[in-house]
Amino acid sequence: MAEAVATPLGLLRWRGAPPPALDLKPPRSDAPSGDKLAPSLAAAFDALDLDHGAALSFHHHYRNGDRLMNAVVALARARGLKRLVLCPSSVFPVHAPLVDAIRDGTVAHVVTDYMRGPVADAIAGGALDGVALLQSHGGRARAISAGQLRIDAAFIGAALARPDGAATGRGGALACGPLGYAAVDCRHARRTVVAAHEVIAEPLPHVDIEARFVDRVAPFPNPGDVSGIQSGTTLPSSSPEARAIADLTAACIEAAGLLRDGFSLQTGAGGYSLAAAPVIGRRMAERGVRGGFLSGGIAGAHVDLLEAGLFERAFDVQCFDLRAVSSSMRNPAHRMMSASDYASPLNPDAVVNGLSAMLLGAAEVDLAFDVNVVSGADGRVLGGPGGHPDAAQGARLSIVTTTLTGGGYAKIVPKVRTVATEGASVDLVVTERGVAVSDRRPDLRADLAAAGLPVVDIAALAETAAALAARRAAPFEEAGAPRIHVERRDGVLLDRL
Repeated sequence: MAEAVATPLGLLRWRGAPPPALDLKPPRSDAPSGDKLAPSLAAAFDALDLDHGAALSFHHHYRNGDRLMNAVVALARARGLKRLVLCPSSVFPVHAPLVDAIRDGTVAHVVTDYMRGPVADAIAGGALDGVALLQSHGGRARAISAGQLRIDAAFIGAALARPDGAATGRGGALACGPLGYAAVDCRHARRTVVAAHEVIAEPLPHVDIEARFVDRVAPFPNPGDVSGIQSGTTLPSSSPEARAIADLTAACIEAAGLLRDGFSLQTGAGGYSLAAAPVIGRRMAERGVRGGFLSGGIAGAHVDLLEAGLFERAFDVQCFDLRAVSSSMRNPAHRMMSASDYASPLNPDAVVNGLSAMLLGAAEVDLAFDVNVVSGADGRVLGGPGGHPDAAQGARLSIVTTTLTGGGYAKIVPKVRTVATEGASVDLVVTERGVAVSDRRPDLRADLAAAGLPVVDIAALAETAAALAARRAAPFEEAGAPRIHVERRDGVLLDRL
């Protein structure tokens, strides 16, 4: 595929072409000082003087409990704005009201890292007039900080804010944890509005968003329902298969020689990956190993490791549950990082580049070790790249954990439906029936075999998965123009559906 595609980020090219030349832009410096308190969200919105085609960004720290994006888009519809570019870091089922805004032309383009639910279904069904683009978390930070994704207005839902614009998610009655995604948006958006559950005069317990990047502060009760922070993808699995995968994953890390002082780990969203965290912790404790850092979205399983003294610190871009939220407010070793700090490819010191091992899940893995975390075997959109390709590319050992089947479908397949993470960045696939090692890592294969671990060819796992599958995947559809593009971390288009 060599053709270029016009998107809200400009003209992007398919893999095989060189990535766009991008440089970091300095942060904005024109926000006012002093009291910026507006009487309402509507008043703050109107003060921005937005026009048709404006790009509006949002963050997903309240995840499926978010209320702010729906409220802002409702304001845009009421004012007759059209062809907006919606740039949230993620879209969840709670954002179902946006479907009407897509169908009536209020929203023309969507640029996000993850989408699931009615909005994803509507876009996949052709409701969007413009382009839908899926980025990685690091890719989104790159695009914003380089000025490729030009945000006209960033809207930040916060638990606490001061009238001068300083804000945080680490405090107050609706604490959601550190606002690591929004920290990038506010630095480079043309204008920034903080919509806060509480506006207080006293100093904040933490500062996630600096006042110097904020133009307006609006009181906005309940910007998110904290019960929506934790979801199925952020709950550790407790099935027998999950326990087997967790044990095998920990054994692989140890056999690879990584389980030593200074070990650094990320386990992303995905029940099998999160289930491996306590098992790895037990092995560390038994061997007297003290790790350097944990990173990524932080959950209760990571808090246990941190509080047990098994890791020196945790770098957190978002919290996956309320135990992590609590830890982020009280433990100085639990630290916020921005999405740029975390995974931007323009950041030479990105946290993902220091990972010893990453554990992430998959909807599908194929014979080339390509990973799909975007679309299900039934053809529905079920997520997005998130931090998957960022951590896989940065880590010394990248591990995908998955069962052979899920929902009755094979998960190890000849070719994935949608590529989100390229096989060149994946070292190891751990399943309940054995471990497949990439041909790029003969050293790793030898280490695992020497430890007596069940190393199996990826093709054999695919055959077993097909035999166990009770359902047949929906056929690939190539008819018509693609409705969703998937962008590689560096800005080149990777796949489409």
